[in-house]
Amino acid sequence: MYDFFKLFLEDQCIEKVKKFLDDISSNMSKGTCGVEDSVVLKEGEVHKRAQGKKRLGKKNFKKRWLRVTNRELSYHKHKGKDALCVIPVKNILGVEKLDENTFNRKNMFQVLLSERPLYVQAGNCVEASEWIEVLSQVSRCNPGRLSNFHPSAYVTGMWLCCKETTENLPGCRPCTTSTLANIQPEIDCDRETERIFSLFSASLPRLQKMEDACASMSVYLGQQKEQEEYSAFIIQDPKETFRTIKEIREVLEELKAQHADTEALTDQPGTIENPIVGKTS
Repeated sequence: MYDFFKLFLEDQCIEKVKKFLDDISSNMSKGTCGVEDSVVLKEGEVHKRAQGKKRLGKKNFKKRWLRVTNRELSYHKHKGKDALCVIPVKNILGVEKLDENTFNRKNMFQVLLSERPLYVQAGNCVEASEWIEVLSQVSRCNPGRLSNFHPSAYVTGMWLCCKETTENLPGCRPCTTSTLANIQPEIDCDRETERIFSLFSASLPRLQKMEDACASMSVYLGQQKEQEEYSAFIIQDPKETFRTIKEIREVLEELKAQHADTEALTDQPGTIENPIVGKTS
């Protein structure tokens, strides 16, 4: 498998393989423009503190329907109603717990934004943890994420946590580190290469259909086939896709031939796999 593995060491080849594997293994639907559909990750009823600077009190917290997708965070007056506010996921700078003493409310968390945090109270501690986890993971790769935050709020001219009076002062506590960011998995290159080879081998019939579909499009000769015959995805560049599939099929055929030659050698008597065993008395 080493010769096969060497074929993936070039950056250009790696990018092509990544793109192709994504096309044949992802179940996420795409529109004609190639943009992924919005996927709801979590939604539910919460209490949200008003974003304005009104006097503190119960009326500053209102029931809202909170909804987060892979694209945006939004809150609504009721489920199914138009959004009162939409926050792109890319604008989230962090998600942290909020001290209970801040508003004398339990199960609070804050969504850190460039202007001012969004303060939310979940129905219970489990819900609060789930909201923090989902929002943290969907925004963990955002550029400009904060390294420090204030565990309390800015009230009556000062931060309740550190007593500082400057509202735009950097946080006084380090932000929670995302667990996934610290994972360093040990990868067995030989095993992973064999898995890639097995995936391509098992997908040969589908590869053939995709190759035929590309060849039948208007770029080539013949009438264009219906998309359902070969894939659930839009082929935006049939010429490049055709070339990539053709190269993959050629590599697979070459590897299969090498495997056949190796198996033929191991079948010969006198090898480790087929030793000569004398008769025993």
